[in-house]
Amino acid sequence: MTNAAAPADRREALAEVADVIVAGEASVDVRGMVDALADAGMPQVLCEGGPHLFGSLIEADRVDELCLSLSPKLVAGEAGRIVRGAPEVDRSMRLVHAIPAGDLLLLRYSRSR
Repeated sequence: MTNAAAPADRREALAEVADVIVAGEASVDVRGMVDALADAGMPQVLCEGGPHLFGSLIEADRVDELCLSLSPKLVAGEAGRIVRGAPEVDRSMRLVHAIPAGDLLLLRYSRSR
């Protein structure tokens, strides 16, 4: 996934070993990215790209599920939220599964629409 402003020679070199999809002009358009993946037969996207990418997906209204693992540890510091760099939005979710695994709690939420 890249944008139209990426150097053409690099896109061409990558196209020899991978499917290169252009989504956006100066930066990757997240809505266009998800739509292009769906058009290519990949309608489900698992995001493990970090809080800024996750924030972009939420801002583009492209998140319909959240899998969250809770561990019984208290850690101080300046760590941020699981979402960063996006405007504050409110998306209602409903609990689908809660699975205890020892001290760990595995949670799965689905988008309430």
